[in-house]
Amino acid sequence: MRRQTSPRKIIIIGATSGIGRELALLYLSSGHFVGITGRRAEKLAEIQALCPDRTWCKPMDVRLEESTALLDELIREMQGVDLIIYSSGIGTQTAALLPEVEMDTLFTNAVGFTRIVIHAYNYFKERRVAGHIAAISSIAGTKPLGEAPAYSATKRYVTHYISCLAQKARREKIPVTFTTILPGFIRTELLRHDYPLMIPLAKGARLIFRAIERKKRSTILPGRWRPIMFIARLIPRWLWERV
Repeated sequence: MRRQTSPRKIIIIGATSGIGRELALLYLSSGHFVGITGRRAEKLAEIQALCPDRTWCKPMDVRLEESTALLDELIREMQGVDLIIYSSGIGTQTAALLPEVEMDTLFTNAVGFTRIVIHAYNYFKERRVAGHIAAISSIAGTKPLGEAPAYSATKRYVTHYISCLAQKARREKIPVTFTTILPGFIRTELLRHDYPLMIPLAKGARLIFRAIERKKRSTILPGRWRPIMFIARLIPRWLWERV
């Protein structure tokens, strides 16, 4: 990636693996200062070792209330932040509806997301500085998926919540930019099988990186999914639930 002339301060929530990790590497290779968080301290350390002079790491579990205090610590250590990306997310496709699996997904994808994004919004609001909040949702949130109820529902929640904040920021005249990314199937640790139109992780991360850098309000990636999802939205609920 080409080095940017004006380095910014980026924090990625959920950077130990998958999309979050790839985004951290892309921002570092572009010359930015990057703060990374996640549950696995050893994975964060591996990334920091690649570029120790421009990387800060903070082990964090977004399911816990203490995560916002840790986020504040990270921001102070970086002396500010320009962009916060919420990439933490889990999801399991299973025939068995296991409460522990569904609740873990809920607390990571919805409760943790809400806690962090509220904190990010208020950070920019209190300082009246131009900020950028980006969240990784999914095409799985556009239509209900019976094989992954919690994942599908929480990704819908992410998309809707960011839209609410965008409306709120406009009304309050808060200079915050919002980006919602709805990826199709990207090969990560979460996807253990082949799915239609699946793309490699590196390619998916590059597409997400470009969309965030262009400050897209909301986008489906890769582009081939857009006509598919347009048609899917036209399918009435009574028919979709019988598919």
